[in-house]
Amino acid sequence: MATPTHIAPADRIPFLQKIMFAAGGSTELLATTLLMYTLWMPYFNIGLGLSPVLLGVVLMVFQLWNGFMDPVMGNISDNTRTRWGRRRPFLAVGALLTGTLYPLFWYMPAGMGNAAKSVYLVIVGCVFFTCFSSWAMAYYGLQLELTPNYDERTRLTGWMSVFQRLASLSGGWVLAIVTGSMFINSATGKGDIVLGMKTACWFIAGGIILFGLLPAIFVKERYYEAESSRQPRERFWQSIKESSGCMPLWSLIGISFPLTLGYAAVSALSLYVNIYYVFNGDIHAASIVNGWKATATTVAGILLIPFWAWLSERFDKRKAVLCTVSLAIIGHLLYYFCLRPDMPYLQLIPSLFESCAFSAIWLFIPSMKADVADYDELHTTRRREGSINSFCSWFLKVSMTCAVGLGGLVLQLSGFTSKIIHQPPAVLHRMVTLYILFPIGFWIIALLIAYFYPLSRRRMGEIRAELEIRRGAI
Repeated sequence: MATPTHIAPADRIPFLQKIMFAAGGSTELLATTLLMYTLWMPYFNIGLGLSPVLLGVVLMVFQLWNGFMDPVMGNISDNTRTRWGRRRPFLAVGALLTGTLYPLFWYMPAGMGNAAKSVYLVIVGCVFFTCFSSWAMAYYGLQLELTPNYDERTRLTGWMSVFQRLASLSGGWVLAIVTGSMFINSATGKGDIVLGMKTACWFIAGGIILFGLLPAIFVKERYYEAESSRQPRERFWQSIKESSGCMPLWSLIGISFPLTLGYAAVSALSLYVNIYYVFNGDIHAASIVNGWKATATTVAGILLIPFWAWLSERFDKRKAVLCTVSLAIIGHLLYYFCLRPDMPYLQLIPSLFESCAFSAIWLFIPSMKADVADYDELHTTRRREGSINSFCSWFLKVSMTCAVGLGGLVLQLSGFTSKIIHQPPAVLHRMVTLYILFPIGFWIIALLIAYFYPLSRRRMGEIRAELEIRRGAI
């Protein structure tokens, strides 16, 4: 058991920069998470009647394209030299373009058939994700270079988690709002998600631009003037080769990949289970419960951040991840007892366990990625935050690509069809069973890999000392 070390003033991130950077983390939830995992299937499947398998394929194309662009943009970001630094120009331009393009998803030209709609979505999505990748690779690359301190990195991701949880809270209520009484379809007399999203998309686009610009305006790059502005540029394939030789990075990928795959593959199915199993086809009632789940998990997640940070500083990040993944598994298994149509709010109990655990997991893993960047500098003699992050991100995108494809396929295999409101009991039973059991196996794999993660607090102290002997403190 390690003793927490004091964080020297020189290692601390100035508070304004820390808050502005952390607030920028809301951009990804608004731009991509809300789009793909909350709104995509209800809008295009339930609202427009497109096939869930077809929609899953379109999402896979997005993720494949995004996975292709991330290493390219990460390398370009590392090699950029401007008076504003390596990252900030991409943050500014990427935020503006991503927010501007967002409404195009919800305003498809009228009169198109299903095949034409799919082509339209693919084209818009690839342009959109190119712009988002230019922002995201700069943002997460910048995160890895804001402080050299083992614990200050976790405190930064703690603040990021606060803002991401608040963004998740607003996102959790979006579906309830756009299917509610403000957007009534005159033909059915019910809330219409298609009408709702044509209004809500403008507010979401504004949020993407606002939060995406904050890090570009307020945050400075710590290593740029002192080190990275003078280091030689790195060719793309050299960057890939060096990243692929970084063994601790493979450990993080091994943890993140199955966690993401298990969670994302059933995220859409979770909503469907609520709509058709718990609420017998009432999308608005299910959305209200989703909103309260988001509220409860946000409040609990924020309140627990100091505890997770203490746990990390009292022990180390590896042990904290082992603890939180175990909690995620226990929490998800509780759905077996708590998914009940007669007591719909009972599901708040497992969602609290599961979501709080995952907020902690994503608190630690980005901090661990910054540790990997130091390990990489020790072996390559260069700061390669963009390349390190994009290499890891590529595998996460592959994981999410598999997840969205599996999500649509699992929904199809359950026998679900959007043509009927009340699904047969056999279909509902298969949906619930798949939702509960599917992620557990992947999360056990992540647990085993986390057990062997090599960069402890002690090892990171040794790495920092070696780096500062070589190139001085920064």
